[in-house]
Amino acid sequence: MGEASVKGEETVESGKAPRDKQMSIIEHLEELRWRIIVSLLAVGAGSVLGWFWAPRLLAFLARDVGHFVFVSPTEAFFSYLRLAFTVGLILGLPVALVEAWLFILPGLYPHEVRFFARYVPLIVALFVLGVGFAYLAVYPVVLRFFLGFATEHIRPVMNVGRYLNFLTSLLLPFGLIFELPVLIVGLVKLGVVDRATLARGRRLAYLLAFVVGAVLTPPDVISQVMMALPLIVLYEFSLILVRGVRPLSESAEGAAGEAPTPDEDKVEESEG
Repeated sequence: MGEASVKGEETVESGKAPRDKQMSIIEHLEELRWRIIVSLLAVGAGSVLGWFWAPRLLAFLARDVGHFVFVSPTEAFFSYLRLAFTVGLILGLPVALVEAWLFILPGLYPHEVRFFARYVPLIVALFVLGVGFAYLAVYPVVLRFFLGFATEHIRPVMNVGRYLNFLTSLLLPFGLIFELPVLIVGLVKLGVVDRATLARGRRLAYLLAFVVGAVLTPPDVISQVMMALPLIVLYEFSLILVRGVRPLSESAEGAAGEAPTPDEDKVEESEG
């Protein structure tokens, strides 16, 4: 028992996780290489499936605009390729996350494992929620707004490449800004900022929400406002989340304080 406690004490004092003492840098790099290869293979397999699904996906998207056209010989091919790669990224993302988790897991302390296990699923869920919100709530409003400028003499004809650019520029930023709660929790966990500072900066945060909305969305007031409002809600939600969050430095000090000392080991051995 005393020997195990001394090993645990050495690990806390050195600041290194157990695997760091068992694997060399070359072994780390070799493991990382294989995990990256597995992740890329997953994305590649998903892209192959996406290539066969691309016609159905474009047909589904075309329901909102009638039909698509392409104005250069290669545009349709590269639009299919881009859509297939997007599907591959979506399908390969879970595999990549699992591979990343398996790579870092042996090198984490228990409190760090609990932290990542709690927030990694939240990161994925918030990204999906943001993309879903953009597609179901923001996209129809913005599309109707722009198509509303059509007249008898100006008819909309959707270029497939530019349409995919428009859709990506709308959906992806919403997926990213919905990660705001995780970002704020991470900053608080690292000790960069605390809840009191965040609460005092509420007005500045509201202003920045509209600035971010103007920068990340297509150039129209509707999409800007529809991004700024969720950002404000997410900011307030983040203030609720960080109420019970302790910085990692405090958690590490607590873990070190809980580690038994050599004198305690000797007492335990004598009592045994």
